[in-house]
Amino acid sequence: MYYILAIILFIVILWIFLILKFSKSKKLNSGTKKQILKNFNIIKQSKSNKEKIIDFDKLYHKVLLSLGYSWSFWEILKSNPKVISDINSIWEIHKLRNQLVHSFDDISESFLEKKAKEYERIINNLLKKI
Repeated sequence: MYYILAIILFIVILWIFLILKFSKSKKLNSGTKKQILKNFNIIKQSKSNKEKIIDFDKLYHKVLLSLGYSWSFWEILKSNPKVISDINSIWEIHKLRNQLVHSFDDISESFLEKKAKEYERIINNLLKKI
């Protein structure tokens, strides 16, 4: 009888620990958010579309790290964080970023401009939520 109660108690304590350990803070402190917004505005104003996509990707990763997620951007995306409302769009743009960084393929400037604006909108929405 006590053996079963001990197992149940252990499972409940483990469950509570895991919830506390893996629940993420959804707000940034004001200093961090201010710095991220500053970087966001700099990226929006002074980069080519290719550089915008690469830098927006870095910034998005930094935001997720600041929210308590850890590891590489790919690993964070693979865990499907609750703070990301449209994970497929982020995956698509992250793959484009990888293509821009790791290959010499020519990608049309109009396509890059469209994707840079999409990433800007996505990050702006994320920053409004946190």
